[in-house]
Amino acid sequence: MKRTLSLLLSVFLFGCAAPTPPCQPYELTAEPPQYYVVLDYGHGGSDCGAVGIETGVKESDLNLAIGERVAAALEDRGCFVLRTRTGADAIGKTKRDDMAKRGAILCAEGADCTVSIHMNKFADRSVKGPMCYYQAGAEEGQALAQCVIDALTEALGKSGRLANPGNNFVTRIPNAPSVLVECGFLSNAEDERNLQDADFQQLLADAIADGVLAFLKSQNESDFREKKSNSACASRRKLIQ
Repeated sequence: MKRTLSLLLSVFLFGCAAPTPPCQPYELTAEPPQYYVVLDYGHGGSDCGAVGIETGVKESDLNLAIGERVAAALEDRGCFVLRTRTGADAIGKTKRDDMAKRGAILCAEGADCTVSIHMNKFADRSVKGPMCYYQAGAEEGQALAQCVIDALTEALGKSGRLANPGNNFVTRIPNAPSVLVECGFLSNAEDERNLQDADFQQLLADAIADGVLAFLKSQNESDFREKKSNSACASRRKLIQ
């Protein structure tokens, strides 16, 4: 996919869901398809998100570490990746400013899908494992989220799990199909330990990338293009102003 200079300069969250048809696993080929994926690493700076019960590890740091692995995996598969942040700091001086700037990136023109990386936390410390959320009512978002959670549960050797509907900033704002990936629970000792392991992080990252590519491969690209409009994106930006 040809990327223009103007595209490059555009930088700057248990419910039940109706099951969707299973995705066909993505197979890496010599000439993988070219797609444009926006990656969001949740939190950053003074907003560290959830904190590990056992070790005090910060969600924001894990989001960045795993997110960068996802980015590399997608790029290795021939994708163009736009990140909301590339370091430990937030991208705005205040939470409001950060979310406004993050939202503008998530709404990048021409994106095929957006993926937001997060860590979970719950009062019941026995709850563990990844979860994926899509914007309630968004059919393509649901399909994307299901592809990603299917890939994650398969890679982890776990039973299948449905993607969950929600109403989250990172799935509500984008024009493109969007998924919020909760990689695991920092309230669960096993998850907390695993999420800090480099090999486990890579396992998750490869699965997320495979799920994203499985979804994109199943879509008709012309349908994507017809549904992306600058006016719709602009109207959604009002939600963060």
